[in-house]
Amino acid sequence: MKRLKTKNLPRKIPKEFIRGYKLKTEYGATAILTATFVLTIILLIALTAASVMIFEIKMAREIANSTSAFFAADAGTEKCLCQVRKNAVFSDCTGGCASVGGSTSFGLDNGASVTAKRTASKKIESTGSFSQTIRKVELNW
Repeated sequence: MKRLKTKNLPRKIPKEFIRGYKLKTEYGATAILTATFVLTIILLIALTAASVMIFEIKMAREIANSTSAFFAADAGTEKCLCQVRKNAVFSDCTGGCASVGGSTSFGLDNGASVTAKRTASKKIESTGSFSQTIRKVELNW
């Protein structure tokens, strides 16, 4: 190995010129990058969980509306069937579902609306709607 002449060199070499030397500020960069990466993963997990929860809340609301619409349609079939049975016993019963092709419409206390129609001799179709959700029930006897 050759020995360097130290005559013209400064006594102390600045650390920036020494190979492999890292500035003290570079040690914090790794911590910042790691923290950013971990926080990004946590944010992605939170956003995914939030989107799943929002979807489930909407689905639960639709199920509640669907149930109300179904029970409204069921009430329509019951009312129409009652009118058909009354007509069989009392021949003077008219209107509503007493005859084939007849229909009845009414609203319920919860805001649901019902339309029931007797389409054949022994067939009733009823449509219940509640908050933009529609369900249909068909009764054959």
